[in-house]
Order: sequence, then C-alpha cells, then structure tokens
Amino acid sequence: MFSFTEKTYKIFRIVFCVLACLCVAATVVIGALFGFLWALVCIAGACVFGILMMLSKGRSEPKPPASPDFMNTDEENEAIRRAQPPHDGPQDGSDQ
Repeated sequence: MFSFTEKTYKIFRIVFCVLACLCVAATVVIGALFGFLWALVCIAGACVFGILMMLSKGRSEPKPPASPDFMNTDEENEAIRRAQPPHDGPQDGSDQ
C-alpha cells in the first residue's frame, strides 16, 4: 500500500495551514455577507484544518529519544537509563 514519508507530512502541514488561514480570512467576509451561521461554518473549517495541521506535524517530526530529566521521578530516570544502550568512551564528559 502507499506509505507517507516525512516530506509528505510536511507538505500536508503547509497545505492545511494555508487552508486554515484562508478559512479565517473568509470568516469576516462570509459573516458580513451571509450571516453569523455561515461565519461559524468557516470557523469550524479553520479549526478542522488547524487540527489536521497539528496531526501532520506530529507525524512529520520524530520524537527525540528519552533522556533522564530532573522533572522525572527517580524511578522514571532509572528506567530511561536502563533502556539506553551503554556508550563507549570517557565517563567524565570529555571528548578524549
């Protein structure tokens, strides 16, 4: 079947952003010409395209690997440390 690549999701993100902006821009004109109900339709369209934009952004950018953090509990940090592969090299942070 067809699979989307990161580049495809970036294109989707741009297209959905433009469509959301066009819906927001059309809201004032449509609302003034046809009434409040039609303006709500445009706002709903902008919300849908905005949500689609955020969903495609989440799929286009890979999540960074988990690392120990001071905001995590000690148990979470220990689980992260155990899941990371050991690295060869100096333990003092130098590059030698």
